[in-house]
Amino acid sequence: MINDCSLQQRLLLMQLADSSFPSGGFTQSFGLETFIQNDAIKSNDDLAQFMQTYLYYTWRPTDLLAVKLAWEATQVVDKNKIISLDKRLHAMKLPYESREGSLKMGRQLGQLLSRIDKNYIRDIEFPFGHHAIIFGHYGGMTHIELTSLLMAFAHMTAVSLVANGVRAIPIGQTGGQQVLAGLHPLLETCIAWVKNARITDWGGSAPAFDWAGMAHERLYSRIFMS
Repeated sequence: MINDCSLQQRLLLMQLADSSFPSGGFTQSFGLETFIQNDAIKSNDDLAQFMQTYLYYTWRPTDLLAVKLAWEATQVVDKNKIISLDKRLHAMKLPYESREGSLKMGRQLGQLLSRIDKNYIRDIEFPFGHHAIIFGHYGGMTHIELTSLLMAFAHMTAVSLVANGVRAIPIGQTGGQQVLAGLHPLLETCIAWVKNARITDWGGSAPAFDWAGMAHERLYSRIFMS
């Protein structure tokens, strides 16, 4: 059983989850920009509703659970399982730009981790290297406690999307922070669910988000890559 994170591990997780960490999240909206351009998201409340729906119905049963599954597979040194997880997550991401965004963030995260944490040894050749899989593999390789790992990934995801909403809608920074704070109970619910979930629970989507991700490719002007 893995003990609680050391102070240095906690500090590094805070660094990874910080909005200034260059993992590439600031270039991805995962369909949010489509809703903004269609005037479906125009206020703090609209952004909060988007975040709640996206996080619970799309991100929770896919990316967040993928972090746990990759962490577990790394703990038992099951490289074939990790490869299988990476392939399956790739198939789950239907919009091309969202899929590519996850890959780009994964590559960037892997490169940065190898430079800032000497304890992270990449012992596997990922077929794709999705962001959530790399994050889970990192946590398993460096023996980070699962709850702390999930918390960091959850904050990283929420803060990046909210920040992108603040820029694109636009709304003020105070409004963005209010939206982010309001998401904390939902993030706690998502983390609690993932900790008890199994691989048979993996997978989920809201069709409107897939549509928004696919429609983003054809927007006349775009701030984000997805």
